[in-house]
Amino acid sequence: MQHKSVNFKTEDVEGRVFRGYAATWDKDQGGDIIAPGAFTKTLGERGHKVRVMYNHQKLIGKPLNMSEDERGLNVEAKISNTRTGDEVLELMKDGAIDSMSITYSVPAGKSEWSDELKARILKEIKLFEFGPVDFAMNEAAIITGVKSIRDAVRMGQELNEDSQAELAEALAELKALLKTEPPRGTQGDQQPPELAAFKAAVDNFGRVARH
Repeated sequence: MQHKSVNFKTEDVEGRVFRGYAATWDKDQGGDIIAPGAFTKTLGERGHKVRVMYNHQKLIGKPLNMSEDERGLNVEAKISNTRTGDEVLELMKDGAIDSMSITYSVPAGKSEWSDELKARILKEIKLFEFGPVDFAMNEAAIITGVKSIRDAVRMGQELNEDSQAELAEALAELKALLKTEPPRGTQGDQQPPELAAFKAAVDNFGRVARH
């Protein structure tokens, strides 16, 4: 699965409801462009399954409306009255959180490279969730992916063929993200601990997958 982020404004939050664009048709940092109409199928077939998450990890609410327009995927969602929901809502109202991100996958054969635009065009998107994130950048996706892979690697022999295939796909996507925007720590060029965990997960996964 992949992630894509976009900013929203504080005034887009009213009561427990926030509005904004979960994704736009602009070229992202990874060189991808979502084509208009890419969300049509997923919203029609599984729109009721889409969740509202915080940092791609914690369930905080539900979508009220999702539709495409001339700019991108326009969404409206309600944040539930939970402790996490209250905290996220306050941060959004204060402007401390000003970005939204989606988790999605691209079905096989539904993307193509454009020499003219120098970008990968995503013609169909399978949307899983959207919601506010602390950091609207590739590092957030890397950290989330690392945690998922690390947990799966710890399962050892319990990994089945389907799990191995899913992890292999996730690893490929994370490697691509690392090439696009190398993670940086808060101390200059110091690498964050998540990157070391990612490299260890790659090595461990390779050994587990061969069993």
